[in-house]
Amino acid sequence: MTSEPFPRVAVDPGDSDDELRRKASTVRPTPRQVAWQRQELVAFVHFGINTFTGLECGSGTDDLSLFDPVELDCGQWARSLADAGFRSVILTAKHHDGFCLWPSRYTAHSVAATPWRAGRGDVVRELAEAARAVGLGLGVYLSPADLHQTHAADGCYGNGSPAVETVIPTLVPGDDRAARVESGELPSFTYVVDDYNRYYLNQLYELLTEHGPVGEVWLDGADPTATKQHYDHDTWFSMVRALAPDATCAVGGPDVRWVGNESGYARYSEWSVVPMRDEPSEFGHTTAVAEEEHDLAGPAAMRRAGHFAWYPAEVDVSIRPGWFHHASQDTAVKSLPRLMDLYRHSVGRNAVLLLNVPPDRRGRFADPDLARLTEFGRVLREAYGVDLAADAHTGEDVPDSVLVELPQPRTFNVVGLSEDIRHGQLVESFAVDVWLSGAWERVATGTTVGHKRLVSLPRPLTSHRLRVRVLASRGAVRPDVSLMLDPTVPAPVVHDSFAAARDSRGISSDDAPGIADLGGTGVSLSAQALAAAGIVPGGPVAHGGLEFRWPDTAPGEPDNVRADGQTITMSGSGSRIGFLLLGTADRSFGPGLATYTDGSRQEIPLLALDTLGEGDYPAGAHTIVSMPYHNRPDGRADRPARVGWCAAPLDPARTLESITLPRYGEGTNPEEPGVHVFAVTLG
Repeated sequence: MTSEPFPRVAVDPGDSDDELRRKASTVRPTPRQVAWQRQELVAFVHFGINTFTGLECGSGTDDLSLFDPVELDCGQWARSLADAGFRSVILTAKHHDGFCLWPSRYTAHSVAATPWRAGRGDVVRELAEAARAVGLGLGVYLSPADLHQTHAADGCYGNGSPAVETVIPTLVPGDDRAARVESGELPSFTYVVDDYNRYYLNQLYELLTEHGPVGEVWLDGADPTATKQHYDHDTWFSMVRALAPDATCAVGGPDVRWVGNESGYARYSEWSVVPMRDEPSEFGHTTAVAEEEHDLAGPAAMRRAGHFAWYPAEVDVSIRPGWFHHASQDTAVKSLPRLMDLYRHSVGRNAVLLLNVPPDRRGRFADPDLARLTEFGRVLREAYGVDLAADAHTGEDVPDSVLVELPQPRTFNVVGLSEDIRHGQLVESFAVDVWLSGAWERVATGTTVGHKRLVSLPRPLTSHRLRVRVLASRGAVRPDVSLMLDPTVPAPVVHDSFAAARDSRGISSDDAPGIADLGGTGVSLSAQALAAAGIVPGGPVAHGGLEFRWPDTAPGEPDNVRADGQTITMSGSGSRIGFLLLGTADRSFGPGLATYTDGSRQEIPLLALDTLGEGDYPAGAHTIVSMPYHNRPDGRADRPARVGWCAAPLDPARTLESITLPRYGEGTNPEEPGVHVFAVTLG
């Protein structure tokens, strides 16, 4: 008997792998999740007191007299985003510093206490009106963490208050909503909560009832407060459901998950059907393995499930190195090829791209960002707005295949695949064949499809016939096929060995830091710090059962490879592959790919390592040594550099042909994250 489809499906401890796959195939998205996924592009707008202090995270005691965006133009934001193809925009209504971009009744730490418009302005309202005028949806970011409520004398964050029965909205003296609440025009809710949860619910109520309609409520999981405070998530979500039933609750919410990185890249295998802990519940949203894991929903994770849920990925990344605008980064706006690469690896990997564009101190998008958005929108329309196979005939005579017959030869370098996610996510692997020189030639393979999969080909091909074969699936499925020509797809760079791919030196003496430079970032590793940890250049490093040889540091000899999408020939067999690596800035995350001689591919957690910050490492990723600083020619010493290792299992019955490094960062700015691989080994 076949189970009825549900957004959440329970798992029994004795379920076989086949039964787990069958149950996963019955999971379906809610209508709000389908509508959210179809947006594909959502804009993030980080704006607030940090814009004026130059910080990425304020203290909560910031001088509010600095906030004065005299040329605020939310219409400019909305028009430029809509023209670039974004479907909605999410505003940081309250970041971790607790500063509110609307005049909240529940705190003085808001725009009402600033000189901007004599304290009578409301950024959230102005953006809501501007978004509606151009057809953009509106989302609100309301940080659960609150440094102002942590530090203020009367602050309620983590104050140890008891949970008591509370009516939301909690009316204040002279509240202008009193009559509407009493008449029932405005709904009210009764919850048992402590002081901070009461505060948070009241602010959420203001945003949802006075600035709507709101299509997405975004919760950030970061918490710089170092103060213990319980978040009553289920109560928050229940009120969102009541006030904005079509709104998705994202990042910690029950509808949408964080992809696990801030690099802009989804996984090679990005499932929307995700193994979850415990039994199904209305707001249950804890994944069976950490969200940062490179294998979030594969067979091993499925065996740890208490239930399966439809829990799609949102990929957040900034158009600049920082989330807030800093004039010093005006020359570091991501290039058009980089943005298109992010699009292909987020939207094109079954996720929604959440691209942050931060306004400057005037309250406008800066010229470099505006120019890049214009380019981005133009190329998206030109490359992906026209399906080259729109007038093709689709054959129906080949089981588990889609045969596309074009009326005339077309040139394309991207193949788009799509499942109707209203019926679940079913494709586990596929192959793409193109009719070339009178025969079928396999030109690409892949794993998951979901809402959209964009497969970039090694080179543009011209043909009138194309075939997509579903190699494995959880049920009968025939994905839709489209063809595009994207001028920004980079030509593949292939090296015949790891040594041949080396491109920069990275180790230097403390008394001569300028002799080494990692990828043009001005950063090098301290030979003295390595020696103190027992690492001798040119010597062996044993870790996790694998042995590496640390590169020699002879002057002029390159020592490492900066990950930038290269394919490196590496033949051999083994049960594991390991990497010695270093990240130059911020979180470094992104899967590499191992390709076997039979054409199959496997994701490897090459960069799944938070190299410069504390955090939960994915399985197989660990720190070997934490450097006390970066060597820089200017003597700058800022954040520690973590030299680490990553290891991943391989299929010992297959022969490895090559590894492909992720394209991560552009290497043109020291603040842009990058990763450098020092050694690779099989074991």
